[in-house]
Amino acid sequence: MKKELIFNLWNSHKNYLGNQSSELQNINYPELVGNLFCPGHYFYYVIDSPTLTYDFVSDSIVDILGISPLELSVDNIIELLHPDDLNWLLRCEDVVAYFLKNQIRPEDIVNYKICYCIRLKVKDGSYHLFSIQTITLKTTENGALLKVFGCITDINHITSINNKRLSLIGLNGKPSYLELDVLNDQPFKDFKPFMSFKKELPYTKRELEVIKLIGEGFSTSNISEILHISEKTVLTHRKNILKKTKFKNTTEVVANCIRKGYI
Repeated sequence: MKKELIFNLWNSHKNYLGNQSSELQNINYPELVGNLFCPGHYFYYVIDSPTLTYDFVSDSIVDILGISPLELSVDNIIELLHPDDLNWLLRCEDVVAYFLKNQIRPEDIVNYKICYCIRLKVKDGSYHLFSIQTITLKTTENGALLKVFGCITDINHITSINNKRLSLIGLNGKPSYLELDVLNDQPFKDFKPFMSFKKELPYTKRELEVIKLIGEGFSTSNISEILHISEKTVLTHRKNILKKTKFKNTTEVVANCIRKGYI
């Protein structure tokens, strides 16, 4: 019955399904798979780790970032990176390096996919949010990186807000470490950050708690109960929060705090 229902639906659209089968020829299946599994426009590359130069870059980078495959360099990526995302990128790469060198066996490095998001300046000069996915293709016997494959995908049409989470996805049965908050939490017991990114926040700890609860849809009375403070105190916090910003309402404050990674 269910089978007939979907068949009838398709057939209700005139000339939707062909009447006679035909053979496929000259189909580029790898490209089709890439287009299917990448949620937006993407380019991919192979980087030579010892020299930090690119062995290969797909031509699609031209339409996305406005530079040719031969022009791509690590310096270019840093130049195109949104200024507010530099610390985030550095912390992600710091945690990834620690994980690959200290948490798994050298032979398992090729069985992990690294995923996180950054904002890059695109061809028209605006910033878009991109998903970065990398897989190590080759290492030395002791686990030093030699060749890494990466795919960078524009996901700005899905969301422009970076969730600031790092995922280390295990392949071929290896365990995964998902949605790591590497800026605020200790991802691994003995991890010691290369740099400290603690910065002066524009809001107090209590104000951030209020902003977070506002973003979750709680009213002033709800926030009062959750934080065990009076409604008058909540209103004072809301007033002070707006005073510290150029925003007209707390909705804009919440959106900005998410973008900045404050909450």
